[in-house]
Amino acid sequence: MSSQEPVADSTLCARAPEIPPSASEPVAPNIALSSVYRVKNLDDIDALNEGRLSGFFYARDGHPNAVQLGDKLARLERAEAGVVCASGMAAVAASLLALLDQADHVAISDGLYGKTTTLATRELSRFGVLHDAFDPSRLESLESAITPRTRLIVAETVSNPLLRVCDVERVGEAARKAGVPFLIDHTFAPLLCRPLELGATIVVHSLTKLIGGHSDVTLGAALGPKSLIDRIKSVASTFGQTGGPFDSWLSLRGMATLSLRVERTSQTALELAHRLESHAKVRRVFYLGLASHPDADLARRIFVRGFGAMITFDVGGRDQADRLIRSLREIPFAPSLGDVQTTLSHPCSTSHRGQDPAVLARLGITPGLVRLSVGLEDVNDLWDDLGQALHAL
Repeated sequence: MSSQEPVADSTLCARAPEIPPSASEPVAPNIALSSVYRVKNLDDIDALNEGRLSGFFYARDGHPNAVQLGDKLARLERAEAGVVCASGMAAVAASLLALLDQADHVAISDGLYGKTTTLATRELSRFGVLHDAFDPSRLESLESAITPRTRLIVAETVSNPLLRVCDVERVGEAARKAGVPFLIDHTFAPLLCRPLELGATIVVHSLTKLIGGHSDVTLGAALGPKSLIDRIKSVASTFGQTGGPFDSWLSLRGMATLSLRVERTSQTALELAHRLESHAKVRRVFYLGLASHPDADLARRIFVRGFGAMITFDVGGRDQADRLIRSLREIPFAPSLGDVQTTLSHPCSTSHRGQDPAVLARLGITPGLVRLSVGLEDVNDLWDDLGQALHAL
């Protein structure tokens, strides 16, 4: 029984309960759902805002679950600091907004995720930010793209959907030579390598995908030097791009099995890629563990824990892709990736929808491409479903 004086029912219902005292601590992190925190006085709110006190006052500016997640991701990527954002695109957008000013120039790699390309080439151009594209496998194209106004280089460790690999070391050397930060989207390859150790300045993840791992999170993160992350964090708060507590908590849950999932899905994906490559109805298979992939040697050099969960293969055209999707019994057509269950997507209709057809053709992104995100199922069960669907072609 509480020793407090009795109060009116309405008062008792309205007020927050006291935190129960405990000599023990929870094994799993608590979910801190509060959007606002009680501060003792004006001196403390000043100290919190100025960083002289540790703590929280408004969830958009920070909350315990985001700090726990950002710190864990930073340790995973060997970064000084991290910021959690509302989505992978929020992490990319906050980073670009923080690092680019009017009349600045950004060099972007060919084949970037469609929304990242749109952000750089359409939206930021409205504010006077210039851009040029480069081929991440050809260093000379990057050197040609860099200008005296270049303030940022953006690439992906592994591109979507053709799984082209960025030579992170060589791009990082070119960035250092030019005195320009190098941001890399590492969404497709967590744990396969550490881009910051290879020469990148900032790593971003869509935690929605492989790190969250269960298709129940929409979240992103940027990781890198504390000075840059502090600037990105400020921009993310100002533009309302920070992530919430529950998704942060779910991402921490997903991270617990990330290492196991990366190993299992890499093994299964390699076996499926070999089977797809030998199938008469498949025109071409893109998987980094196959000798036929144009970046196979580079992948073997920089990847240390397999070649990932993603396979892309070409069945000829949109009609064939549609027939394949309709014929699958267990593998769902779902325009994302990284789930514990295997899913399939059609890049031209989803991730690259609305992109310039000439650019897509130049990159080799054709209507017959389908992208498989391999999950944790038994490889033979997956092949049974894929095999019967391919037979229907």
